[in-house]
Amino acid sequence: MKPTNVRWGVITLLFFATSINYLDRTNLSVALPVMAKDFHWTPILMGSISAAFGITYGLAQIPIGPLIDKIGTRLTYVWSMIIWSLASMATAIGNSFGSIYIFRLILGVGEAPAFPAATKTAADWIPRPQRGVATGFFTAGVNMGSAIALPLVAWLVTVYGWHASFIVTGLLGFLWLIVWLVFYRNRPENRRMNDAERELIETGVDDVKEEQDRVPWTRLFSYKSTWGLMLGYFCQVYIMYVFITWLPSYLVDSRHMTLLHTGIYGTLPFIFGTISAFLGGWLSDLWVRKTANGRKWAMSLGLVVGLAVIPAAFVTSTGLALFFITVAEFGVMFSNGAAWATSSEIAPRGQKASVAGMQNFGGNVGAFLAPLVTGILVQATHSFVAALVLSGVLAFIGAVLYFVMLPQSRTQELVTQRLHTAS
Repeated sequence: MKPTNVRWGVITLLFFATSINYLDRTNLSVALPVMAKDFHWTPILMGSISAAFGITYGLAQIPIGPLIDKIGTRLTYVWSMIIWSLASMATAIGNSFGSIYIFRLILGVGEAPAFPAATKTAADWIPRPQRGVATGFFTAGVNMGSAIALPLVAWLVTVYGWHASFIVTGLLGFLWLIVWLVFYRNRPENRRMNDAERELIETGVDDVKEEQDRVPWTRLFSYKSTWGLMLGYFCQVYIMYVFITWLPSYLVDSRHMTLLHTGIYGTLPFIFGTISAFLGGWLSDLWVRKTANGRKWAMSLGLVVGLAVIPAAFVTSTGLALFFITVAEFGVMFSNGAAWATSSEIAPRGQKASVAGMQNFGGNVGAFLAPLVTGILVQATHSFVAALVLSGVLAFIGAVLYFVMLPQSRTQELVTQRLHTAS
């Protein structure tokens, strides 16, 4: 009997959830040049409003993992999607820095479970040798959401005003939620897959004998691998958020593009980042079968490519600057595609969401600091040069941290054991 492909339908749902997640994060950055003029915000205030999301999102990562491990991912996505969609729509009624700031804080709370829940779902549904492809696919939604946001929000802001853009993007979450409630059931309760797929998943997904036993939650902080994930992901996400929160303003203010042209050409880094996230996950699956350092190579190599952000700071041509930023985003998302597979492999049994939450906490310290520090540097220097160079330095540091602090993967060993048993 040929296995059904319900598991890949689940990962496709996660891809669209991640795309909407980042669409609702990026909508502010696209509308920000217009909003800043309306409210007379300085670059520091622009950076502060962009960083607000990262405060609650990052702080919620530590407690949210154990909660997801306890209540499951189906229910988690329901309340999460409702809160973040309403918060995005509520931004449309904001009439001051303070009110919009509060709505962005609430958005961070609502979106906090997204990646830990997605990582746990993928670990529950996808056999370990295919996990890089799966996580690469749903993390591709990071850049897909941003790629959609730039032209969509730029058009909405230009034609209907910035208020309308938040209402339209917020409504998309409720459309996704209807599909989720109709089609998704936790793996033991799902009747859409046949026995062949069920056996395929159950023999490859858990690796119960090989996984480390569950440990007290606080002990996870004593592992070098946990800190390697957190610190390396900090560097990744810092660079991502410089682009997500400041790229439209950079193209409008420094490169003198119109908002509509920014909505068109500014999608290039995110389109190529969408491709590279999937590519990073897929290649990490291939490499880890050949060498135990395969996933580390993928994560470190991607961040080395991210150093391309440095020449972007110095070229005079707008086209060249956009080219180097696109190359840098390609590399960062290549690393990102492998990172979530790595966290699910490192996690002890039954604690996938907990470790994923810790990784995401480290990353979203970067998500908070990136827009704020960039705003401070831009206001102090009247240039984006220092902000882009700092991003390149962090790319190099992250590459080293990943390779030095993360353990070798056991995927190669486990695949070899299964082949030997089958023969």
